[in-house]
Amino acid sequence: MKFLIKLFLPMMATSLIAGTILAILGPLGTSRMPLPGRLIYWVGLCLAGGFGAGMVDLVAERLNRTLNFWQGVLSQSAGATLCVSAFMFLLYPPYNWQNVVMTILYVWLISAILCFVGALVHKRRAEAQIQERADRAPLLERLPPKLRDAEIYAISAEDHYVRVHSSAGDEMILMRLSDAVKEAAPLLGVQTHRSWWVAEKGIETVKKANGKIELVLKNGLTAPVSRSGRAQVSEAGWI
Repeated sequence: MKFLIKLFLPMMATSLIAGTILAILGPLGTSRMPLPGRLIYWVGLCLAGGFGAGMVDLVAERLNRTLNFWQGVLSQSAGATLCVSAFMFLLYPPYNWQNVVMTILYVWLISAILCFVGALVHKRRAEAQIQERADRAPLLERLPPKLRDAEIYAISAEDHYVRVHSSAGDEMILMRLSDAVKEAAPLLGVQTHRSWWVAEKGIETVKKANGKIELVLKNGLTAPVSRSGRAQVSEAGWI
């Protein structure tokens, strides 16, 4: 049921919007029709096309088949053409076979273009999501939902726990600091102290006093820098 809602709800919304716009514009001589008639005609055509394309995805899902880019475009455009042509012939019965062929070819050409554009947008969106997951620190998935979209500023060790300091607050997690630092990748950062790791993006300012160095985080907290950590901080270019 969730798959059906996810599949057909966006399609119906898009079809309603596209059909309404086309009804207002009144292309292909439909401007002579009354507005209610144009709405029924164009919204119906768009819904029929979206339904036909959506049914292809539904069948592929039921058969556990994954369609590649061009298979998806061709099969969706075929499904949309079948439904749109049937809807048009129901409203306006063809008067000869040439009319049937030309209508189907015309509908398929438009459907193929629309399905190609839709598949291209979907592909770019999927690639962006994959890249976003690749750039995302696994440590974020251990945090409560309210912190998962926050920026990690630092990680500090407290007994058998680590405290993750972020732009949306902090949270304690039962794990070792070394494991937490590994899961903070690909974030750039330095272990400044045996119990502190600081992300580059979490630093507000660097304080130097009496030969000591401290890192002031964007949330106002201060992270210590040990003697061994000073070399790494210097190598990172923070001082």
